Amino acid sequence: MEPIITLKNLTKQFSGKSGTVTALNSISLEIEKGEIFGIIGMSGAGKSTLVRCMNLLEHPTSGSVIFDGVDLASLKSSELNQKRRDIAMIFQQFNLLMQRNVLKNVCFPLELAGVPKKQAESRARELLELVDLAEKEKAYPSQLSGGQKQRVAIARALASDPKVLLCDEATSALDPKTTRAVLALLKEINRKLGITIIVITHEMSVIQHICHRVAIIDGGSIAEMGAVGEIFSNPQSGAAKRLVYPGGERTEKFSGKRLVRIVFDGKSSFEPVIANMILACQAPVNIMFANTQDIEGIAVGQMVIQLPEDENQAERLMNYLRNHAVQAEEVEEIG
Repeated sequence: MEPIITLKNLTKQFSGKSGTVTALNSISLEIEKGEIFGIIGMSGAGKSTLVRCMNLLEHPTSGSVIFDGVDLASLKSSELNQKRRDIAMIFQQFNLLMQRNVLKNVCFPLELAGVPKKQAESRARELLELVDLAEKEKAYPSQLSGGQKQRVAIARALASDPKVLLCDEATSALDPKTTRAVLALLKEINRKLGITIIVITHEMSVIQHICHRVAIIDGGSIAEMGAVGEIFSNPQSGAAKRLVYPGGERTEKFSGKRLVRIVFDGKSSFEPVIANMILACQAPVNIMFANTQDIEGIAVGQMVIQLPEDENQAERLMNYLRNHAVQAEEVEEIG
């Protein structure tokens, strides 16, 4: 896939009375056209600074931002403003104009671009239909729920036909049910319109629901990056483990006879692997630990089981896992 955004050795420093603070330290990554890419980290990790550097709202101290084949730092101010129309943003607090109704809010960027009123309103109504708010065009932001406000913000962001949609903690102010609905809408927009979506969040559940790949930011640097399923099933860095494991770093230690670590990284979440194994082999297992999730219909994560002491039963169970292409290994200790 061709990258739409490439960051090369991106560094951002802020100077103050107490000295220089490095918010981003030599970040390099590529975001492909049409993908949903996640950037996740704890508060203060540098993720919001990173996303603001992507459209040069914050100018990097060093390094480069290549957008759609163009180095943004090489552009004149007028050229940069034109290019920014291809990179839309939505925020945690919606940023709607309270004195304008829904239709006029969506029309606002089109007005700034000089689009005639009738044409702008026609386009705004198309977008309100897309976000399922056509009946709310005359309502004002104060009359809307949080989820509805974010849908208006999404429609407004799409008005200029951007190539990239930056979502900076866009669901943090919403309840879980509304968050799922907004994430489903973003996935549908990505599927229908092919827009590249970049999701900035501190919540692993958001990444699991929507993203194809993810970069984990820790202390201004990339701690880990890759496919969501791969990182969830086998996190390597301390930052990734703190995000993946419930309660943070996994501290449980398991030792004993016939311990087996199973990694789920591609089996359908609708296929009950362990239950089928027990039924087929007519042998019990002891589940010591399980941390699995359904990511787009695929089960990813890890499980630790203890096989029975009977050698014949244990071997039948291991053969079942091997024959069904389940990644499993016997270990002496896990932790």
